[in-house]
Amino acid sequence: MYKNVQTEIKKYTLNETLHELHKDKNDISNFGMDNTNELLDGGFGLYSTANTKRSIGPIKTEYYRIAFIRSGTADFSIGLETFQPTPNNVLFGFPGQLFSLQNPTDDFFALYILFSENFIAETLLLKNNRNQYPFLTYSGVQCLPLNEEETKEIETLIYKINDEVKSRKANANHAIQLYIQLIFIISGRNYARTVLSNQTPMDSGDQLFRRFLRMVSEHYLSVQKVGAYAEMLHVSADHLNRTIKAYSDKTAHELIDEMIGIEAKAYLLHSKLSISEIAYRLNFSDPSHFNKFFKKLSGCTPLQYRNKSE
Repeated sequence: MYKNVQTEIKKYTLNETLHELHKDKNDISNFGMDNTNELLDGGFGLYSTANTKRSIGPIKTEYYRIAFIRSGTADFSIGLETFQPTPNNVLFGFPGQLFSLQNPTDDFFALYILFSENFIAETLLLKNNRNQYPFLTYSGVQCLPLNEEETKEIETLIYKINDEVKSRKANANHAIQLYIQLIFIISGRNYARTVLSNQTPMDSGDQLFRRFLRMVSEHYLSVQKVGAYAEMLHVSADHLNRTIKAYSDKTAHELIDEMIGIEAKAYLLHSKLSISEIAYRLNFSDPSHFNKFFKKLSGCTPLQYRNKSE
């Protein structure tokens, strides 16, 4: 139905327009940059979820994200994975991922940090060694539960960052970069304790399923054959399909299609391309095939989806 595609949707970078994307309007909150579209050094923002829109995305983001959940919950989707972090969970995101937030509970409240690659580049934090932080890679777990001590440490660091944002003392950006590095170090220790120590054997069905989801989230634009994923995962296509079906009630091919559907929704929400142009961008042989594909996946046509989202 479709061929491999290398084209990209609009990528959201950190700039002054981003505030409108995730905030409904100015709020009485005085935390961080809740009431301003200004960014520190053009590449850093600190916010609470006060007056955050109840539905965001899917969007492709070109920045890092740290979300610290304090109460309630919401559905965070990163690629094909959906997380429902509870209080005292920390959720990470990194450039190039498709992200959405849906269904926040009435008591949902979180503090979150957004920053660009350029903002952090001066530190040793990510210089040639991002892989030391597995929660910043496609193969890692991006949502971590914190113990009481870690919760207090990270909350303290976020409020220290807030103090730097408010005071704007000399070299505030350098202080903030160091605080972010400390958050990553604390989270890395948590990861080693709670994730790596609890890993199941490599042939575990659940682990294979999770690895497949993350691999599709990374490669779906260039790899769309189930057999190719099976080869990368060192299993047979039949074994991969049986495992995916057992853990998701969907076939591997259906999940690949679902990821293409998320990309299509991002086009419909965040571009002015016509339906035909989007179909060709996604390399469907004909717009009518794209319409059938999207309606089967979403229950409505691409045009209906775009219109109801406006």
